[in-house]
Amino acid sequence: MPLELIERADIIDGGVRAMLARLDLTRTDDEHERMLDALMGVSRAADALRALARGDLTEAHEATRSMAYYARRAQGPASMP
Repeated sequence: MPLELIERADIIDGGVRAMLARLDLTRTDDEHERMLDALMGVSRAADALRALARGDLTEAHEATRSMAYYARRAQGPASMP
């Protein structure tokens, strides 16, 4: 099971890297910023999977909290507390 989680996290990170390679990183408009926040959230999900694979529940919890933060940012200002 831990190896499967690490492999899944690697696949997620590969997808994020591929999407970043296609993005114009010089843009600073709100829509683009939300896309970057969404990608950051996905990356933090991969971090949570790796932490679970190691049995590090504290780090998995932190990565999950961070993932939720970026998901709210990606939804726009109305979703932030």
